[in-house]
Amino acid sequence: MECPKCKANNPDDAVFCSLCYENFKPKPKTAQAGGGSCVAFPSVVSTVEGFRITGPLVIREDGLYFFLKECERIQEGRLGTAVGGQMGGVVGHLIGAAINEAVDNMNEAERFRPPKLIFKPAYEIMESVQRALGDAPDIPSCKEFFIIERRDITHLEFGFLGGLTLKTKYLQMEVGGIDPAEKASGYFILRQYPFQR
Repeated sequence: MECPKCKANNPDDAVFCSLCYENFKPKPKTAQAGGGSCVAFPSVVSTVEGFRITGPLVIREDGLYFFLKECERIQEGRLGTAVGGQMGGVVGHLIGAAINEAVDNMNEAERFRPPKLIFKPAYEIMESVQRALGDAPDIPSCKEFFIIERRDITHLEFGFLGGLTLKTKYLQMEVGGIDPAEKASGYFILRQYPFQR
């Protein structure tokens, strides 16, 4: 058998070339990178359990994949923030931050991530979202992601001002920055997500 790459002669039953190590057996056909249809958005802002999460979103047949670019605890509406705002100035803000810190310590609150979401390393899914990179080129720079699985979603609805309300069995979140909304709503309808118009 002649190697198609380097033209070296090899035994007829060879699995690979003895000179250049070219594989003679055909590679099994795998699903195209991206595995199924999807729509992607380059930057959405999700509000869930007192946190604001920013990053790309990929909507696939099995769920919504939120990639983590930034995650911060929302300070508005917290006791310390209100007290600090009433006092005003630098001292007021310092006292407000101290109150928020004390409340977090007493409640043993999650400081860096919403507790009901399970974050995974982004490299685990990078190959299957290759198709989405054209619409959301920042995905490779994200280190983590979380999934809201389709089977857990009980309600999806776009609000009057365009934000998406997503309800599951265990949490509710608001997602802004899905533009154009028709791209997502069309996908939800075609894939029979529990979408309300």
